[in-house]
Amino acid sequence: MVLEGLQQEQSERGGPASVVAVMDEFERQAVAGNLTQFQPTATGFSPLDEVLNGGLRPGELMVIGGPYGVGKTVLGLQIARNVARADARARALYVCYEHDRTHLLSRLLCLESAELGHNGGAALTLRKLAQLVTSAEDATRGPVHALRRDVQYRNLIAALEDYGERLILARASGAYTTLYEIQRWVEALQTAETDQILVVIDYLQKVAVDRDRLPTEEDVTTFLMHGLKELALSRGLRIIAITAADRAGMQGRRMRLSDLRGSSAIQYESDIGIVLNNKYNIVSREHLIYNLSDAETMRSWLVLSLEKNRAGRHAVDMEFAFDAAHFRLVPQGDFVRERLIDGKAVIE
Repeated sequence: MVLEGLQQEQSERGGPASVVAVMDEFERQAVAGNLTQFQPTATGFSPLDEVLNGGLRPGELMVIGGPYGVGKTVLGLQIARNVARADARARALYVCYEHDRTHLLSRLLCLESAELGHNGGAALTLRKLAQLVTSAEDATRGPVHALRRDVQYRNLIAALEDYGERLILARASGAYTTLYEIQRWVEALQTAETDQILVVIDYLQKVAVDRDRLPTEEDVTTFLMHGLKELALSRGLRIIAITAADRAGMQGRRMRLSDLRGSSAIQYESDIGIVLNNKYNIVSREHLIYNLSDAETMRSWLVLSLEKNRAGRHAVDMEFAFDAAHFRLVPQGDFVRERLIDGKAVIE
């Protein structure tokens, strides 16, 4: 009886436990209705969620890499929006070292405009938002007020307000926003009303660290990857880390997981490794020279290469239409059928 009690206590807080004790823990969690450990959180992109066997699970760390300006922030923010929108008991924390909160809100407004089917002159873009600010009849009111009063945009504001309390935008500083600070923000979100938390870090190499203690880029990335993985496991989080490429990787035509800064730590610590590339840049030459119109169309598509996936298939290339003006990827994609230039995927 003492051994059984000890195993139960250990299985609940960590450390060793027999398979029988873990089965009992599994049963207790299910009976108590605590099913979040077994329910994946969908990213909102197909066929990505199918390949990930439903999405991200508690304790998993996803890395998103790619060339400068390819759309990594667009993808990360859109996944955060999708998670917050899909579940009233979910929370998404977007920690951004690159943009302020009002800019991220502007992107979300443009995204929702496209999702609601606004097109032509009605499609909301950053330029149109700026025009709304400068042409407002009431100087004491801002663009949100103007959109709320406009018949064609009322549903846009309503759409944001529907999930707006569940999507938290955090302006971070590379000088003082450390992993500890991010953990404090997470702890504030973990309430009885919250079942799932997604954290997106944009981007990894800007998280504040003690540079005297971690002198090299490899040291910094290793420390941060270890810290994020431990935070994901200890708090049951889903974490996405957007990461930068090293100098050599930026010079190649097709970027791979091994081209990301501090790549050895990224390859070993991540559960899911995704690399974005513009389709035009990585498709094999024969697809470009025989059909020029199709080749130009490829510039508006992103290839999402799933190079590592602990929970299922890897070395999978998917493609999504990139709606740059509205800061979104069209969520329904497909598998790439054309031949891409060669490269090596990471095998777990």
